[in-house]
Amino acid sequence: MRKTILWKDAFQVITHSLGRYIAIILLIGLGTFAFTGLKMAGPDMRATGADFFNKHNLADVTVTSNYGINSTDQMTIRNLSEVKKATSGYFQDVKNKHNNDTLRVFSKSGDLSSYELISGHFPKNRNEIALSYLLKKKYRIGQKITFTKPGILKNKTFKIVGFVKASEFFDKNQIGQTNIGNGRLTGMAVTTPSAFASPVYQVSRVTFKNTQNLSPFSVTYRNRVYHDQDKLQTALNKNRADKHQKYITMYKKQYRKKAAEQMLKRGISVDPAQIKVPKNKIKIAYPSYTISGREESQGYASYRADSERVEVLANVFPVFLFAVAAFVSLTTIMHFVEEERTNIGTLKALGYSNGTIAIKFLLYSTSAAILGVILGASFGGYTFLPDLIIKAYLASSTLGTGYEINFAWGPLLISLLVALISTTVISIFTLHQTLREQPSALLLPKPPKNGSRILLEHWSGLWNHMSFSAKVTARNIFRYKSRMLMTIIGVAGCTGLLVMGFGIRDSLQGIGGIQYSDIQKNDVIALRSSNVTKKEQNKLDNLLKEKDIKQSNAIQYQQLTKHIASSGSTENVMLMVPKSNKNFKKSINLRERQSKKKISLSNDGVVISEKLANILNVKKGSTITLTNSHGKKYRFKVSAICEMYLGHYIFMNQKEYRKTIGNYHVTMRKRSLINKVSRQLVKTAAIETVVSNSSNKNLLGSFTGSLNEVIFILILISGMLAIVVIYNLTNINVAERIRELSTIKVLGFYDNETTMYIYRETIILSIIGIIVGFGFG
Repeated sequence: MRKTILWKDAFQVITHSLGRYIAIILLIGLGTFAFTGLKMAGPDMRATGADFFNKHNLADVTVTSNYGINSTDQMTIRNLSEVKKATSGYFQDVKNKHNNDTLRVFSKSGDLSSYELISGHFPKNRNEIALSYLLKKKYRIGQKITFTKPGILKNKTFKIVGFVKASEFFDKNQIGQTNIGNGRLTGMAVTTPSAFASPVYQVSRVTFKNTQNLSPFSVTYRNRVYHDQDKLQTALNKNRADKHQKYITMYKKQYRKKAAEQMLKRGISVDPAQIKVPKNKIKIAYPSYTISGREESQGYASYRADSERVEVLANVFPVFLFAVAAFVSLTTIMHFVEEERTNIGTLKALGYSNGTIAIKFLLYSTSAAILGVILGASFGGYTFLPDLIIKAYLASSTLGTGYEINFAWGPLLISLLVALISTTVISIFTLHQTLREQPSALLLPKPPKNGSRILLEHWSGLWNHMSFSAKVTARNIFRYKSRMLMTIIGVAGCTGLLVMGFGIRDSLQGIGGIQYSDIQKNDVIALRSSNVTKKEQNKLDNLLKEKDIKQSNAIQYQQLTKHIASSGSTENVMLMVPKSNKNFKKSINLRERQSKKKISLSNDGVVISEKLANILNVKKGSTITLTNSHGKKYRFKVSAICEMYLGHYIFMNQKEYRKTIGNYHVTMRKRSLINKVSRQLVKTAAIETVVSNSSNKNLLGSFTGSLNEVIFILILISGMLAIVVIYNLTNINVAERIRELSTIKVLGFYDNETTMYIYRETIILSIIGIIVGFGFG
């Protein structure tokens, strides 16, 4: 019977202070909502991607070669013990005759890297073609499309019979580079293998045995692919010499035949085998193989990085959110125990044990914690917030809307543990101090603190000019020091979170301008073809002198790689070697990030970008090792570290790198001329393709746009937290001083004066908290 009364009293305490109880639930709920939502968004994104890859059996690597994939190469790939399955296919880059769209047309693959039919049907003969679903607004089923210079395609004109999604293309905005048009692909298409006429394949798709049942986003997967890829590269490189000799022999045979025909026209009959081929006439590039893992595919690495970035936010943002909630809950629970002081004394006098008395407080605090966690997790932590975040990131991905929302116990249990520490543990600790006192002492009201002069009173010049209300406010602020500190800390925490959210957003938005206006001033990088005739070079030189082009700088441009075993990632590093250091400064502004000090290319060492230095954990004077596409390793001494926000770069002068200058940094007079000049550059045939900084800037913009939505959600949560914190602390303030407020109303204070009696302190403390929060944020 006695326990029944105690339980009733415990529940009545909740209903009598419902506002305060709900405030604690909301505080815990907001923290749980942010933590579980951010923690689950990353795994949900990766699970969605993994299912998509498994559904389409996405290849681990793709193999291409400048001479195609012949039967010997196919046999080498299939015979490698690490290879599980390999398929080969064709592709050709073409340009639409009626507009500037450039498409990469693939032969329909087998069961590796398959295509998903969005509408219509797959091509059934060599006259039919299916386009990327991203082009549905520009083309329609049944329409005819005609290509200029179809290359190895047998037909120029195709009938569009469907729209497909390619599993190899993961980013809507970055399809890839090409050597036609303006250097950038507009989209992709697929047709039947019979539509191609080529003695060799253009691409082989490969899956490895030891990557099965691994998460494609795991470090283990990336490391295994890297090692198998390296073995495959070594095996294929053994074919290079024979292939080179074969093409030399073929070229010589063609040269002799043509020469014999020309001599026959002159009336001279000669055996082609007797004709000697001049060495300077043999311009056969050495065969090379390029093996690209999923990390090199458009959008794959970005998607993985995005999912990991969200989890980084989950390790930072909710920590401060929970910290603020814990501080405010501490004040609330301490006040609750102080309010129940007389009741505790009564129960102790009636013979209730300390454990029995504690039930009321444990019920109050524990139920608030559990309900807060349930509220935060069920009303959006596992569904709404991950849904918003995933949608934001999928906006630039070809994955579509078929994403997964999963459940995991980890974030929920961590949230519950933090919530119980913030409420139950604190209530037990506070209650323990009170239960140590005797019932006789508890039945008496707690004596008020002795009055004391505050610091302002010693400043008589200011104190004497203050109004009565201002003096009361000043004294009350310092009279309740714990509440003062909690208000300042609570508001500062919320403000700090808001400032952090806005700061991240503003910092990211400014990166594009710094990267592509202050640091990289060139508009495009024009990559020179391997074999350029004198006529083609003259045509290019004349174009670079035209009025549309502000300046151009010749550079050596080469891609190197660095595998990071700890993360499993293979970082692409762009090597740049200018012909003229003086002109190079007009294209790339090499400087230190913090001091803005200019950096010159020295004769002893190289300059690397700051992010690359951080990833490799190197500093000035360190030595780094990078690998080229053929597996050859190079060692470089770091002479300086430069500011760079997108991509990894290494810069050196001619004395550090002795090779033929082959590429150009080109800056236009107007940004609107980029597409026009890019087409003209590729058209010269001396330029293989063009890499535009504007497309990279758009890529950065799409990333920051996705993150902006996430940051907006976090800012909204911070604002809601601030409202709950101010409400809760004001509620405690009013409850503690209800008799004081009654007294001043009896003394004749108007309602607005009575209101400001409380709110004046809250406003002052909030302003102090905001100031502190700005520095903290």
